[in-house]
Amino acid sequence: MNRIKKLLKYLIRDELTAQHRLVNAILVVGIASLFFCTIFDFFIGTGARTFWIMGLLILCFVFSLYIANVKNKPGIAGIILAVSSNFVLMPILFFAEGGKESGMPIWLVLAGLFTWLVVEGWPIFLIYAGDIVMCVILFTAEYNHPELVNKMADRKAEFTDYIFGISTVILIFGIIFKVQSRIYEKRRMQLENKERELTEMNLDLEKANEAKSIFLARMSHEIRTPINAIIGMNEMTLRESSESNILNYAGSIETASNTLLSLINDILDFSKIESGLMKVIPEEYEVNSLINDCYSLLDMRAKGKGLKLKLEYNEKLPTILLGDGVRIRQIITNLLTNAVKYTDIGTITFEVDYIKKEDQRIDLVIRVTDTGRGISQEDIGNIFESFSRADERRNRNIEGTGLGLAITKQLIDLMDGSISVKSQPGVGSEFTTVIPQIVVSKEPIGNIRDKFNARGTTGQNYKESLIAPNARILVVDDVMVNLQIIQLLLKQTLINIDTAESGKKAIELYKDNHYDLVFLDHMMPEMDGIETFIEIKRTDRYVKEHTPIVVLTANAIQGADKEYMAVGFVDYLTKPVQAKELEHVLIKYLPVNLVTMTE
Repeated sequence: MNRIKKLLKYLIRDELTAQHRLVNAILVVGIASLFFCTIFDFFIGTGARTFWIMGLLILCFVFSLYIANVKNKPGIAGIILAVSSNFVLMPILFFAEGGKESGMPIWLVLAGLFTWLVVEGWPIFLIYAGDIVMCVILFTAEYNHPELVNKMADRKAEFTDYIFGISTVILIFGIIFKVQSRIYEKRRMQLENKERELTEMNLDLEKANEAKSIFLARMSHEIRTPINAIIGMNEMTLRESSESNILNYAGSIETASNTLLSLINDILDFSKIESGLMKVIPEEYEVNSLINDCYSLLDMRAKGKGLKLKLEYNEKLPTILLGDGVRIRQIITNLLTNAVKYTDIGTITFEVDYIKKEDQRIDLVIRVTDTGRGISQEDIGNIFESFSRADERRNRNIEGTGLGLAITKQLIDLMDGSISVKSQPGVGSEFTTVIPQIVVSKEPIGNIRDKFNARGTTGQNYKESLIAPNARILVVDDVMVNLQIIQLLLKQTLINIDTAESGKKAIELYKDNHYDLVFLDHMMPEMDGIETFIEIKRTDRYVKEHTPIVVLTANAIQGADKEYMAVGFVDYLTKPVQAKELEHVLIKYLPVNLVTMTE
C-alpha cells in the first residue's frame, strides 16, 4: 500500500506540468477501471472471450504511462493511447461485447473524451475526426451484418452491462475531475504562497532602495555643504589674492572641488533612476536658452584643454518647446563633457536640429561629434552600462564615475527618445540623440551665433566701465553656470552678488535682504520668472522699495520686450549675456550714488 501511495505521489508531483499530471491521472484511473471491468465481465459470463482484449488495453495504458514518465513524453503517450485504444482495441471490444445493444456506446464516448484530455495540439482534431468515422463504420457494420456481433445472453445481461457502463464512466470521470481539482487547488495555493513571498521580497527591496536613496540623499547633502564652503572660500581666494603660486593652488582646488561635486551629482541621479524616483516633468522652455546654457558651460572647459567647441544649429528651430528642459540640458551636458574628456586635440561640434512630425510635435535632434580617442566596436555595446568605460586600460586616467552615459541613456529612455553612436578608434565619435517634443511657439530662433562670437572677443583688452562696491544685486537662474558667468563678468566691478537657483529661494532672499537691482531668469522649473516676479511684487519690501527687476531671457523675438514691460519688468537682457550690455543695465538702474564710472 505504501508503494502505491509513493507511486501516486510521484505521478502527480509538483514539478510536472498540469497537462502531464492530468495524463498520469487518466492513465492510473484507466488501469484501475480496466481491472474492475475485467472482474465484472467474468461475473456476467463474458470475461472468457474478452479477457485477452482487456489485457491488451491494460498493457496499452501501462506502456503509455511508461512513455509519459520514464521517457518524459506525455504528449506522445497520449497519442499512443488514443490511437491504439480508439482505432484497434475498442472496435474489437464493440463486436465482442454486444455492440450497440450493450454498454459499448458509452465506452466509445469515454474513449473519445479521453482523446480530448490526453492529446494536445493539432493531432487531437485528426484523432477526433477518426473517432467519428470509426463510430459510423461500427454502427453501419452492425446494422448491415448483425451476425458479426456477439450478442448478450439476454435482455437482463444487456441491461446490467448498460447500467454498469454508465456507472463506471461517471465514476471514472468523477475521480479524474476530483484528482485534477485537487492538483489545481494545490497548485493555486502554491502560486499564492509564491506570490506572497515575492510581494514580501518586493517590499523588502523597496524598503532597501528607499533606505539607500535616503542615505545617498543625506550623504549628498552632508558632502555638498563642506564642498560649497570650499568652493566659496576658494572663490574669495581667487578674487583677492594676487600671488601667482596661491592662484595656482586655488585653481587646482577649484578643479578638484567641481569634479567631486560632479561625481556626487552623478551618483545621486543614478540612484534616483534606479529607485524609480526620477520623473520627467514637461514644462515650456526656450531653445535659445538651452543652447546658450550648454554651450557656455562646455566652452570654458573646452578652451581649458585647448579644444575648439563649434556650434551648429538649425535657424528654423521653434523658439519654445514643451518637454523636460532640465533633463535635456543634463543629457547635452553629459555628452559634451564626455567629448571634452576623451578629446585631446582638435574640435568638438555641438549640433542642434529637428525633424518635423504631425501636429505640433517634433523630434529634437542633438548631435555631439568629437575628434577624440574613439571607441572600438566591441566596446560600443557596453558604454551605456553602469560604471562602464570604453578601453579602461587606455582611459584609466580619465576622471569620472563611468555613470554619465548610463544616466544619459536612462534619461533618454524616460523621455521615449533614442541615442546612437558612431565611432572609430583614433578618429573620433559621434553621439546622436532624438527626443520627442511638443512645439509651443513656431517662431524660429534665428541667428544666435553672432552673440556667441561677439562674446568670444570681449575678453581681449577688457576694462570694466564701473565699480560699485556698496551695491548689492540678486541674480536668479536655475542653471548654475549662468550664475557663475554673471559673477565672473561682474567680478571687476566689485558689486556684491547674491544668487538663487529657484524662484522660491529668490523670494526668500528678497524678503530678508535689500537689493539695489534684481536679475531674474524667465524659464525656470516649478516657478518661472514671471510667477516669481508677481510674488515678489506682493511683498512688503517691494511695495516700499520698488526694486528694479530685469528679466534674463533667450527669447529675443520681436514683441517680447513689450510683454515683459507689461508685466512690470524695467528691462530685459538676452542670453548669452555680454559684459557691456550687463554693465549698461547696471549703470542705468543702480542708484547713482553707488556707482563710480571708470571710463
